[in-house]
Order: sequence, then structure tokens, then C-alpha cells
Amino acid sequence: MNNINNSKILENALIGVEFEFYSNKSIDDTAKELASLLGKKIRVESKAHSDFEVTRDEFKIEPDMSGGEKLMELVTGAQPYHSGRMMIIKVCKWIEENGYTNDRSSIHLNLSFDTNKIENKHRISKMNVLKFILDFKESQVFKFFPERKDSAYAKSIKFVLPKSDTYFFDGLNITPSNFTFPDSKYYGVNFEKRHKNYLEFRYLGGADWEKKTSKILQMLELFILQLWNSTSSTSFTPLNAIELRKILSKNERIIKSRSNWKNIEKGWNGKVKLTVDLNDNEKIIDLHWPNIRERVLALFTHGELNKGHINYDSDNGTVQVEGGNLPYCVDLRGYEFVRCFLRGEFTECDFFGCDVNGSDIHSCNFYQSTQVNSSKLESSYVHQTCVLKDCYIYGSGMMKGKMEGGIFRDGKYDKKTAQFSTETEKILYTEV
Repeated sequence: MNNINNSKILENALIGVEFEFYSNKSIDDTAKELASLLGKKIRVESKAHSDFEVTRDEFKIEPDMSGGEKLMELVTGAQPYHSGRMMIIKVCKWIEENGYTNDRSSIHLNLSFDTNKIENKHRISKMNVLKFILDFKESQVFKFFPERKDSAYAKSIKFVLPKSDTYFFDGLNITPSNFTFPDSKYYGVNFEKRHKNYLEFRYLGGADWEKKTSKILQMLELFILQLWNSTSSTSFTPLNAIELRKILSKNERIIKSRSNWKNIEKGWNGKVKLTVDLNDNEKIIDLHWPNIRERVLALFTHGELNKGHINYDSDNGTVQVEGGNLPYCVDLRGYEFVRCFLRGEFTECDFFGCDVNGSDIHSCNFYQSTQVNSSKLESSYVHQTCVLKDCYIYGSGMMKGKMEGGIFRDGKYDKKTAQFSTETEKILYTEV
């Protein structure tokens, strides 16, 4: 079945969708109307990311308080191609008439193939991820959804690095084990899902995405066809080699910095400085570089750092960044940030006098007048000097600062220092 036409490929496809949108109606009424519109059962869940597994005939709708009480997510089971297309058309129309979307909203496409119709039932679970990345026409996606090109939650998958400092690509032979490439859910394609024999495409979304139905359907077809074609063979083509060379060339300054930290300052035109214990002695940095290299380089590969002072504090083993600009962070953990601008995903980090926007934050600490906007904070500590605007707070942290708008979903706050605006919604809380 490798040489079948496009129509047959599409007929073999299964489509599941995650619709993120704001509804002007209650979640119960939204579920009732969409169930009638789609001819499916829709369960109303009390929290996001519930354990209920959707099926072909029973979906779920969940509150996503990170964007306010009206933000919801409809998660569907896998549908045959034509039914899936019609489902997308109907839901987009309903949202246009009964709700809205903004830059916090997206539509994720979970794509697979009907294993009852195809010969290779494991073509996705056993796919060659690197080949898919090299085949994928990502520029076409950003042509239709240009605002998503700079999204911290749908980063480009065209990011490949050699594992070895001494590896040299000859331009011909491609061996996937020689390279690292995206493996986090915050890229445009979530390859973690391949183990369940489907891929999640996260590229699409942004303000008014429900009004771009034709573009969404074009992308849907593009994704399916490229997924099929790239999984039809594990062999790399001459075009793959050209694409890999192009990607490696784009990442040349990171590759050079792996072998010699001195290339950091050169590669970023003096906008990035590296010290150890605030000392720029080359011998001292040489001594520590093998142990701190991966953590330092992650600031570029996972945070897209383009300026700032990186310091390694050898007393507590912490990598610190001062005056940094990190606009698109993925899974950064265990850093200290001082007077930085940041956006993305952070775990177990400390922030001092920073500006944090549109981020997913887990078990972090905020100090010295840090400003956090439009972010989700789980089990985090917020000092009384800090201000949170339009944020969603939950978990076992401690809130001592000021909240303007947003939702305090659950947790503890200091009744002596914490301040909440009249627009802030407090649901479950403990005063201490």
C-alpha cells in the first residue's frame, strides 16, 4: 500500500481533535449543544486533563482555568477522515457564533491511521522521527498561521544537533543515533504520542482560529499526507541530506560552543557572557566546563537565549542567568534567573526581578518584584513584592504577593501580605 493515491491515504486516516476556546455559555450548556450538534455523548469533567479516555462515540469537555473561567477544551475521540473534517467545520462554526478564541487558544490534531485498513499497523509507533522532521514542510504551516511561528507551545521541529562534539556530517549518510531532535510536547509535533501509535500536531491556533476553517482543513490534509509519506519508508533521501545540512548550518554556533565555550561570546556577538563564580578566568571556566556544558547549552537549545550573563555558582551548583532574554523556553529546570525576560515552561527555578509572560510554571520561587503575566503556576512560592496578572494558581505553594485578575484555583496564601483584586476569582484556599 505504499503507492496508493492521496484520496486513499486520507480515507485510511483517523482524526482526533482538542479544541481550546472560550464559550459565552456555561460548560454544561456548551456540552449539551455540542453533543446535539455532533451526535455524540460529551462528558463534563470538573478539571483539566482528567483521566477519562475519550472514544469514537463519547467525548469530554473540561474547564481550562488557565485562561479564565470561560476557557474550555473539547477533546474528541478518533474519527474517520470525512467525519473528522465535518466535525471540525461544525465546531468552528459553533465557536464563531457562541464564543471566541485568543492567543491562548489552540486546536490540536491527533492523527493516526485505521489499523484495520493498513498493512503496517505500527507505522507510527515505529516511525523514523528524524526522517519525518527532515521531510516535514513546516514553512507551509507558518505561511497559513504566521503568528504561531514564535509560539512557546509549538516550537519548530527543525531543530537537530549532533550528539558528539567531534561528529562531522558528510552530507550523505544519515544515522539518527548520531543526533538529538525534539522530544517534548511543546514542539509543533508531539512525538511522545507516537508510542500510542498517533502524533499530536500542535501548530494551529491563535486569535480567531475558529474563523480559519479552510486553512485548518488544508493543514489537516497536509499533516496526514506527510505523516503517511514519511512513514512509508525509513530510508533517507538526497533531499533529506540537504535539509539536514541546512538545519545543522543554522545551529552552527551552538555546535561550535559544545566543543569550546569561548565560541559562545563569538557566536552571539558579545551579547552573552560566561563566568564561574563571577570570574572570567579562562582556566577556571575550562575546569568546570565539562560539568556545566549541558546546562549552559540548554539555555540556547531549550530557551533560545539571545543575550545575558551566564554564571555558574560552584558553591551551590546552580547555573544563573542575569539580564537574559529567553523568549521560547521548553522544559528548563533548576536555574536562577535575575532581571530576565522569559516565556515558556519552567520547573524548580528561582526568579528575581524578572518579567515572566505566558508560561507554565511548576514548583518555582518568585522574589524581588518579579512580574508574572498570563501564566499558570503550580505549587510555587510568590514573595510579597511580586505581582501576578491574569494568572492561574493551583497546587501546594504559598501566595504572599499581589494578584490582579486571574484565578486562585486552590492553595495557601498569607492573609497578612497577599492582595487580590476584585476581579480575582478565589475558589479553594487556605489562609495562613
